[in-house]
Amino acid sequence: MIEKFVSKFTNRKLDYIRQDNRFFMASGKVLNIAKSIKLKPGLIGVFLGEVKAGKFYPSLALLDWLSGNSNEKVFVNNLGEIDFLYGKHLRKRHIVAIDGTVKPGFLKLVQNEHDENLGYGKIADNGWIRNKLDRGDFLRRERRK
Repeated sequence: MIEKFVSKFTNRKLDYIRQDNRFFMASGKVLNIAKSIKLKPGLIGVFLGEVKAGKFYPSLALLDWLSGNSNEKVFVNNLGEIDFLYGKHLRKRHIVAIDGTVKPGFLKLVQNEHDENLGYGKIADNGWIRNKLDRGDFLRRERRK
C-alpha cells in the first residue's frame, strides 16, 4: 500500500518495515542491528503512515521525505499557506506555481514559497486543490480531545 502511494509522487524506492498496519522508515543496516538485539521494528524507524479500513494514511514525515524526492508539487502564497493549514481547500488565487501533472484527480504536495511541505491535496475539476492532510490537522485533533 505504501509503495502505491509513494509511486504517485516519485520513482525512488523507500526503505521501510511494516509492523501490523503501520510502516516505519529504516535502512538495511539499521534493520540488521535491530534484529541482532531483538528490538521491535516499531522502535527503530520514523513513522511513515498506517493502513486503516484498507486505505493508506501517510504521516507528515513521509510527506517531508516525498517533498525532497518529487516534482509533483503546488506552491502557494502566504494567504494560501494560512488557509491550507486551517484545513481549507486551495483556490486559484492561492496558487503561485504547479510542478508536474495538472490533471484533475492527481495528488500534489503542497509547499509554501520556501519549498517547505505543508501537506498534500488532490486537484479538483474546478482547478482547486482539495486538502487531504495538512500540518494543522494534529492541532485540530488535539483540541477536540
